[in-house]
Amino acid sequence: MMEAIVQLYQKFLSLYDIKILKVTFDIIKILVIAFIGIKIGDMLISRFYKLHRKAKIQLPERKIGTLISLTKNILRYVIYFIAAASILKIFNIEMTSILAVAGIGSLAIGFGAQNLVKDVISGFFIIFEDQFSVGDYVTINGISGTVEEIGLRITKIRGFSDGLHIIPNGEIKMVSNLTKDSMMAVVNIGFPLEEDVDKIIDGLQRICDDIKNSRDDLIEGPSILGITDMQDSKLLITLYAKTQPMQKWAVERDIRYRVKKMFDEKNISFPYPRTNIILTNKN
Repeated sequence: MMEAIVQLYQKFLSLYDIKILKVTFDIIKILVIAFIGIKIGDMLISRFYKLHRKAKIQLPERKIGTLISLTKNILRYVIYFIAAASILKIFNIEMTSILAVAGIGSLAIGFGAQNLVKDVISGFFIIFEDQFSVGDYVTINGISGTVEEIGLRITKIRGFSDGLHIIPNGEIKMVSNLTKDSMMAVVNIGFPLEEDVDKIIDGLQRICDDIKNSRDDLIEGPSILGITDMQDSKLLITLYAKTQPMQKWAVERDIRYRVKKMFDEKNISFPYPRTNIILTNKN
């Protein structure tokens, strides 16, 4: 058994002496080491920031998430560069030669590299200015979602129902961060023209009081703004409240649920389109 293993090992070594196989094995070895290095580096980075959470001076949780994402991103680029340089060295191509050629052809490739440089610089400014962090709910260039990753070149945003959006940092023109500050919950309540306005306002005021006493995610309100619109078949009363970040939709859902229950209890109907037909007898 041992002799068979030794023979197999010697055969493997003899194959390794063949140039094309030697090059292939060396490239695979570099790629495996790079893969393992990325995995170990990611683990160490996560562990480092996990220990930081127990320190006396702590960063916000979302900021830590952003730094973890960015640090892992930088680590990958560094390992990719080292792996690429090592593979080129196998073919006796030195990085100094590549850099020299790049220097000579910089005018030719400069235009193509502009977008890459623009993305990287924009990524640094996004992180330095703390425009948004991992976990924030943002609207970027009309796309809304939760930030999953901030890299040197791209930002990844996960929408509620439309998948993962990958946006180059240099293309980010306008950012609305809905997580950092308070939000306004606004609900328009429609009711038929013939209904008693005072009865409806009284019911809505009780709803506002109940919500104010039962929820801890409110900063101000809810309050009744009054009749904000008069249409052909209905009136609109607007309720508004200032909420903590990301609680706007929960408060609006709560208000609508309670309004429906109140309308059912008071036998108040919801408005619906109407058509008046007048029949006349010409005889």
